[in-house]
Amino acid sequence: MMFPRTGALLCGASLLVAATVFAASGSSAPQGGAWVERVQVVYVSEQRSIERRTVRVWDPHPDKNLDFVWEPAAGEGLGLAEDGTVSGKGKLIWRVRGTASYDPRAVFSVYSGTLANGRPHGDGRLEVRSGESYDGAWVDGVPQGRGIRVDAAGNRYEGEFRAGVPEGSGRYLASTGEIFEGTFVGGLRQGRGTTRLAGGTVYESTWDKGRELGAVRPDALADASVGGLLKAQSGGGQAGKVEISTTVEERMNQQAAMQYQHQVRDEDIAIYPLDAEMNDAWNGTAEITESTWAYSGVDWEDAPAFVEVEVKSTDGTKVKLETLELQVKNSDTYRKPMLTLTRHFGCVGYRPTFSLKNNGWGQAKDARINFQFSGEEEDGPRSRSFSAPVGDFDQGADVWVDAALREAGVDTAKLETERFKCQSADALNVCRSQVFNSVGFGEIADYVWGEDRLGTTLRGTVDYSWADDYGNAFQASEPFRVDISLAVIELPEVLAECGDGFGGSPEALRFQRVDLQNGQRDYVVDLPVRGNNSITQYEARLKMYSPTSSYHQFQPVAKFADGSERRGKMVSLFYYRPRPSEFVSGVQPGQCYLPPEIEGC
Repeated sequence: MMFPRTGALLCGASLLVAATVFAASGSSAPQGGAWVERVQVVYVSEQRSIERRTVRVWDPHPDKNLDFVWEPAAGEGLGLAEDGTVSGKGKLIWRVRGTASYDPRAVFSVYSGTLANGRPHGDGRLEVRSGESYDGAWVDGVPQGRGIRVDAAGNRYEGEFRAGVPEGSGRYLASTGEIFEGTFVGGLRQGRGTTRLAGGTVYESTWDKGRELGAVRPDALADASVGGLLKAQSGGGQAGKVEISTTVEERMNQQAAMQYQHQVRDEDIAIYPLDAEMNDAWNGTAEITESTWAYSGVDWEDAPAFVEVEVKSTDGTKVKLETLELQVKNSDTYRKPMLTLTRHFGCVGYRPTFSLKNNGWGQAKDARINFQFSGEEEDGPRSRSFSAPVGDFDQGADVWVDAALREAGVDTAKLETERFKCQSADALNVCRSQVFNSVGFGEIADYVWGEDRLGTTLRGTVDYSWADDYGNAFQASEPFRVDISLAVIELPEVLAECGDGFGGSPEALRFQRVDLQNGQRDYVVDLPVRGNNSITQYEARLKMYSPTSSYHQFQPVAKFADGSERRGKMVSLFYYRPRPSEFVSGVQPGQCYLPPEIEGC
């Protein structure tokens, strides 16, 4: 069970491409915009000082009277020309003027990427408050080249752009689950293309300026998503006149600390976390290091998936909607371990251990680490291979590598019993040489790094097995990296700094709460139809919860007064909620001799 990777989505009979933020512009004086500037307090890293600088950018929507903030990327410099015009990598944020800087509701749009001459140029991603986004290539503030655009309704185009509109080969994936693949000219479908309907029916057709030629589109009854008592009557009854879309509700999603995205695939609509670290945590594809945003950056007690189910008439006529429900095929807790690690340092100099912590909802079985010693450099040389057993564990386990150190010829007895002091930082090089002369580091001597804190780095894999609730066993091998403390050269004074985290979810009082039932199959969640049920369009906004990381498959079903029903495309929800690990290391040195401030945060 894996998160989907980048793909493409689409919806509707025509592609909407007109948006103020995507308006075409010339290279020297873009139309429909104006230059704006402001004095901004910035940090000048080269001088380690705070200064007030003029910042100048191109505003593609001056009629909105927005304010902006320029945040240069770390390590990239300010990116300001003499007149303050922005060029370089960073983040350009447009906000409602006069609002508090900490209020996310006041953000109109955020561009993250490269700018040149005050406007997006190169690779970048734009997110707009309406839910629209574009991720791809830019030229002079306009999408140009390959990119992915999602409109406010959740429809997605992936392919070539020219002057801000789709031009060339591409895929359009509708929020209803319909997929079109073919050629686009001026933002419209043109020439031959292939369409896959939400129910799985596939057909080819010819298009001219966004209009489908000939009566080649299959009847509604050919699509498996229409059913009910009137299957044999005039196109499926009222059900044959509507489409159902299931998308992430972007207005709330953009304000949430836990954000999801949706992707239309051939077989379903996948809803899964937007954050790449969370995807990697679910799939086990990232290097295991110390705890990150993926586990600790969100208030997991209040982190729903904001989802919208829309029933819409295709011809504008009213239909009488009797009931709307989610038919849930299965809700299964995801049992794959999600691993982080904790370094052991401080108290004493020699700490040949570290802890593995499990933020997943299942146990790791027969775990073992296979590793090499290395220096700090990512691509530097490494030692021969070693291994150490870990065994079975649930919330966590301590890992010992002292046996591997002894096998490599390290004098672990001396490291364990001796202390290394230095009279001042000025004599540190001499003191460091004395440590190397008195301690035999064996095979790993070339992989010992540090100044006053000497250590080595372990790089390798954590290999283990795990099982789901149906007894199916799986093997996993995940890369890890951890620093091991070998010795501390004690100096008169050491300083350290620590930081904070944050998280939370916006209030969504107008959303219906849906608590998914893990371990259950084939159950129904009613979505009460509120107000007049004679509709051309109806939206059910949901905030979906689960007590664990879990995998859910459900299908929205609309039933109408004439007995017909429309079934939306199957939805696969990858609900992400890591388990807080309560593991406490059992490795405690006998007696501490290092002062508390050297132990870190």
